[in-house]
This record gives sequence, structure tokens and C-alpha cells, in this order.
Amino acid sequence: MYGMRAVVVFAALLLIEPACKKDLNFSYQVQDRKVLLFDMLKQDTSMSIAVAALEKASKPKYDSAHGVSVSLTLAAALDSYGPYTFFAPDNNAFRKYFAVRGKKGLDDFPDSTIYDLMNYHILPTRLQASDFIQGPQATTTGAGDYLSIDISKGYKSQAIANGVARIYQTDLTYYNGYVHKLDAVLDPPTLTIGEFLKNNPDKYSILIAGLTKAGLMDTISSLTNAAGVRNRLTLFAETNDVLQKAGIQSFDNLPMDSLVRLMRNHLAPGQNSSSSYTHLTAAIPALNIIQRWDSTLMTIDQQDWIYFDLAAPHLIDGSTDFAASDIGARNGLIHNVSQPLAFPATKKRTQIYHIFWSSTNYCYGIPGFANGNSTPAANASSGNWRYYFESAAGNMLFVNPDGVGDSMVTVVRNVRKGKYQLTVNDKNGGRGTFQLYYGADTIGPPVNYSFAGLPQFRQNYVIGTYDFKTSGDKRLNFVCTAVGGLNLECLILTPVY
Repeated sequence: MYGMRAVVVFAALLLIEPACKKDLNFSYQVQDRKVLLFDMLKQDTSMSIAVAALEKASKPKYDSAHGVSVSLTLAAALDSYGPYTFFAPDNNAFRKYFAVRGKKGLDDFPDSTIYDLMNYHILPTRLQASDFIQGPQATTTGAGDYLSIDISKGYKSQAIANGVARIYQTDLTYYNGYVHKLDAVLDPPTLTIGEFLKNNPDKYSILIAGLTKAGLMDTISSLTNAAGVRNRLTLFAETNDVLQKAGIQSFDNLPMDSLVRLMRNHLAPGQNSSSSYTHLTAAIPALNIIQRWDSTLMTIDQQDWIYFDLAAPHLIDGSTDFAASDIGARNGLIHNVSQPLAFPATKKRTQIYHIFWSSTNYCYGIPGFANGNSTPAANASSGNWRYYFESAAGNMLFVNPDGVGDSMVTVVRNVRKGKYQLTVNDKNGGRGTFQLYYGADTIGPPVNYSFAGLPQFRQNYVIGTYDFKTSGDKRLNFVCTAVGGLNLECLILTPVY
């Protein structure tokens, strides 16, 4: 009955088609045939094995609506609406793949194995070559795994997928997606981070013992968490050779709390590729913002971090480099490091450029607004709680309280624990006096924001210093001590050592 029903529907569509054609004859639009991805692959003689693999790639699925088991093929999927991006191995790529594995052809593999293999080559999105990014791509493959691309030598014909396949022809464009041709077949990741370590005990046995004792092997071995959500972690791993060279034969001599902290600090939340760790921050001399190529990556304890500086002699914490990077696993990435990671009490931090108008801010005791309001009027020329554009200084946040004790709270993101000097860029003119607080602690003395007799805009004005005892997002409170407005552009937090 299920098959008959499909035939009846198809026949009904055929009956409708002549009427549609008759109507279209009155249209001046050109009716282009929708060229689907799989249709055209079948016409490419260099892709015949890939075509056969897509037709063979199937997994049974139970159709609860009709009470039958149906077999879904990837070939049928690529002839649907999409969108898709298919990284297509050519015939020579498949022949090399078969030879390495001692197989004669596709028939030597189960259909489900071919399904997993080919599904890894398909992204459910349109991804042009110009949108390739260094490292794992933004969209996962059909099975939720990442495909990694090296574009350091160019993205049109020199990009390398997963370190093994050259993407030699890109942007074959079809109605439902793109095809990029490969000269090698990509193996999907089959192991989690923990499974990968266990499969290589000669390299990682010391680290495995430390992670096991710290109770973290289950964390890095699980594909999903208790809620069924895919785990994404990054492990910075020392091999046995690296640890032994540093005189570390085991972690057994560490107290348990120190061991747990050390092992947790080898893990960062998220799947963080090596290319994401350093980026250029341009200098703004008037604000004392220095040009830098550094960043920090918080570890899973949310208090310690790993510091990266591309301009330093050693990338990681000034003492360590990558020995191998971006080793793909089903639940994240592994980076092997050249020296044991250290987490001293004082670590390098980055300058924080906090722009008031684009950050989360709250007002309290502001006329016309409820306490806790976080939506200042946008681009407003007047009002007690607003932001607006100043040609000489950029967007300004204006707060006008009506009494002493009223305040404005601003949330500064990603502060790493330690001491900072806080400086502000502001505008004068009939302003009030405000004391800056973090919790119940004052930061510097009360500041009058009128600064009569000075230029209209005051840059790099030092409010004070503060030593944050914990990491995380910090709520700073400007509390009015003498009535008048507050007109702010940015706050700079510069590390003090």
C-alpha cells in the first residue's frame, strides 16, 4: 500500500502538470530548469565512484506514520531542496582509499559504513570557498562532526581538508548547493577525546592516569552530556615524552585538590581551533590601547585561563608552543603542547576595551525609567537614559539621575582575576559626581565628570585600580554623590602586575 500510494501521488502530479504549463505560456519569465546537485554529479565521469557511494549510502529508518521501515539514501537527499555543500572525493581518491584499506571497492563495505563515510563529506549549508575559515568550519557535517580546512596557502585550489585532501576545484554551483572536489577521501572522526587517548597509551599514559585520578576521563570520553547535548571540549595535552623530559613520571605526588585543579586547567569548554587564539587588536593611542596579538582562553573551572601571544617567542603562556594542533575528535579537539602547562598565581591578562553604549547597562533612579531598565533610548537627542553619536568621540551613553544615591550599573565581560587600572573616556558640561563601586568596594575616589576648564572630551582619565579576586563578568556601579549627568564613551581596564 505504501508503494502504491507513492505511485498515485506521482500520477496526480503528472495530471496537474499540463494545466500549469498552459498558464506559464502567458508569462514573460524564462522558466529555468532547477539543476540539482546529484543530477549533475551523475554526468561527471570523474565522480562515478562518489555517485555509486551516495546511492549505496543508506540507513534504515522507521516510518511511524505508515508503520514501515524505509531505507534513506544520501543520493536522494542531495536531490532535495537542501541547502548542501558536498566535499566530493574523485575516482582516484576512492581508489587510493580502497588500496590503503585492502579493499577492492564499495561492495567490500556495509551500506551503513558508506553512509557514515559519505555523510561526513556533506554540510547542511551553502559554503562557498571564499567563506572557508582556518580550522574547523562553522557548520558541522550531517552527523554533527566538524570538518577542518587549512586555507593558509589559499582557498581556491590549495586548501587542505583534515590535513589529507587538497580541495582542487571549488564552487561548482547548483540550485540546492555547492560541490568542492577533493583528491582524497576524508575519514570521519570515530573516537571521543578520551577514547583517542586510551587508543594511544604509549603517548598519553601519564596524562590518562592524571585525568582518571581527577575524575575527568568520563567527561572527555562522553559524546553527549546528561541532557543529550553534544559535548564540545578542547584538551591541551602533554605526551609522555614532554612530561618525562620535564622530570614528571606521574602526578601521584600531587595532593588531590591540586591534581584536580591542574587537570581541569588542561580543558577548555568548546571546540577551539588553534587559529582562534590570536587576533589583532589595533592600537588607539589616545586611550592608551596598545596594539597586540594576544588572547586568553578560560578553562573549565572558570577561574584559570591559558594565555596566548602570537608576538611572543613562545605562543602559550610565554613558555610553550604547539607540538601538534587541531587533532579532531567527535566531542572536540586535542592540542599537544611542547612543555608542561603551568598555572602560577599571576598570569598574563589582556587589556579590556569596554564600550558603554554597546554593553549591557542598567539604570536606577533615572526619571521616566523603571529601576533596572537596560534599554537606553537609541540615537536620542534628549532624555535622561540614552545613547547618541558624537563626531569627536563616537557613541556616548548619557545617564541623568535625579538624586544622590541613584546609579548606573555596567557589566564588563570576561574579566580575569587580578589587578587592573581603570580609565575612562567622557564628556564634560554640567555633569555630576559619581563614586565607582564593585560590590561594596569603592574604586578610587569620587570623580566629578564636569572637569571645567579642560577640553570638552577627557580621554584616558584614571579612576583608580582594583584587584578582582575572581574571574567572570563584573557589575560596576557608578553611584551619584552630587547630582548631575554622566556622559561616558568607554572604560579601559589595563592589567597591573
